[in-house]
Amino acid sequence: MEFMATSTSASADGGTQVKKAHGLSDEFYNEVFSEINYKDTFGIFPMMLRPKSRGEIKLRSNNPFDYPLLYHGYLTDPHDVWVLREGVKAAIAYGETQALKKFGSRFYAKPLPNCKHLPPLTDEYWDCAVRQYTLSIYHYSCTAKMGPATDPYAVVDPQLRVYGVAGLRVIDASIMPKITNGNLNAPVIMIGEKGADLVKYYWLTPSTRKKRDLRVQFNVKLGDKCPNITAS
Repeated sequence: MEFMATSTSASADGGTQVKKAHGLSDEFYNEVFSEINYKDTFGIFPMMLRPKSRGEIKLRSNNPFDYPLLYHGYLTDPHDVWVLREGVKAAIAYGETQALKKFGSRFYAKPLPNCKHLPPLTDEYWDCAVRQYTLSIYHYSCTAKMGPATDPYAVVDPQLRVYGVAGLRVIDASIMPKITNGNLNAPVIMIGEKGADLVKYYWLTPSTRKKRDLRVQFNVKLGDKCPNITAS
């Protein structure tokens, strides 16, 4: 579980932009957030790092320009609901610490529309709330996993080459066998750098590779103001 603290909330802009980003209808937003429009607020987002629910991606047709069919499968595994529920509890507890109480922090506990029939703040209520108001930060991955040729679900080999398709590599977050913890930016950059090295190594001749192999040595002695750098 990762917790993202924000200095704003869905109601901070009065429902002009964040509401759209969260996919909230006007009816839902007005019922839940209208009372705190433009108020000073902060948010704690509990984010699941290793969901057990699995989605699916399919080809829409044999036309490569047609968008694929995405079936996200969010919260289809009950374990994910449990993890998010406990994450919500931890986020509320964070807001009730003495450090934040000094600034008048208090939890805004307006019941969500489809969960009002349940006792407030119980496990049953939070299970309902998680299913009604959960969003993605779009770190999609693992749809073209790397794996051995014996794995029926593997799409690329350790050189990022697509099995059964000559001259094609996949170099992005989709090749991860399992999603990494945290945001995907740094891991995807790493995959891109490694993929570029693999492509260059394949196409460059041995003599060309040797010329482009720049080795930098740092000769540092105690008391030196700056290192002497030599390249070979």
